[in-house]
Amino acid sequence: MARLTRLTLIELRGYREWTESLGDDREWAIQLTQARIYRAAQEEAKEHGGFVVPLRYDFMVLLSSNLQDYSQKAVIDAVASESPVPVRAASACAPTPLDALRAAQGMLGRVEPGGLEVEGCSAREETAVAHVDVDNISYATLQRGAYEAFLDVVRLHHVLAEEAAAAGALVQYLGGDNILVVLPPAAPRLDAERLLARTGEMAPRGMTLKAGVGIAPTPREALSLAARALHDIRSRRAHERIVVYEAPP
Repeated sequence: MARLTRLTLIELRGYREWTESLGDDREWAIQLTQARIYRAAQEEAKEHGGFVVPLRYDFMVLLSSNLQDYSQKAVIDAVASESPVPVRAASACAPTPLDALRAAQGMLGRVEPGGLEVEGCSAREETAVAHVDVDNISYATLQRGAYEAFLDVVRLHHVLAEEAAAAGALVQYLGGDNILVVLPPAAPRLDAERLLARTGEMAPRGMTLKAGVGIAPTPREALSLAARALHDIRSRRAHERIVVYEAPP
């Protein structure tokens, strides 16, 4: 059976104009507002099995496979409750996350403020995510400093994002040395192996990577499985660079 993934693109319409209306002494206010919006979105999303990934903060992506329309709308309303500008969203499913995001972007222009347009799905929806971890980053931090180690992770994130885009995957930095990859659900182990191999070849300072991969009907469950897989690699209960856990059908 074909496997598709669903993403919901959330837009804060007129956000740039709002930031420019605040005057010069504004960056603290912008950052506080963004933090409140993200917190509200993530708190609501987890109640419905979803997960929110910020892009530029005027755009966010809700991982929304198998979330009902009312669940997606609840997340949008949570964003709107903290947003200084109108919010709208579009939801689409496709074989790859990048295709789903592009489809949602194309739908977004016809959605009214406060609205949500949801595209139907012709196959089983699933979420596949990889929680990518960098080996020995704590040691690198002690040896070279926090900022230098951070720059290494930023460079790695850039390389991984470029490689992932070619596979139709999405990448976001989660903080520390952790990077989230939203994978196509058809063959996530194969995609993860290819991404880690290609990224490892170009990683700065010989960085090595490991990844826990989770596959499940909902994003929250997939992320939980990915975290468990990564924990098993770290604790050496699994002697592999990639471990994949899939929820039972």
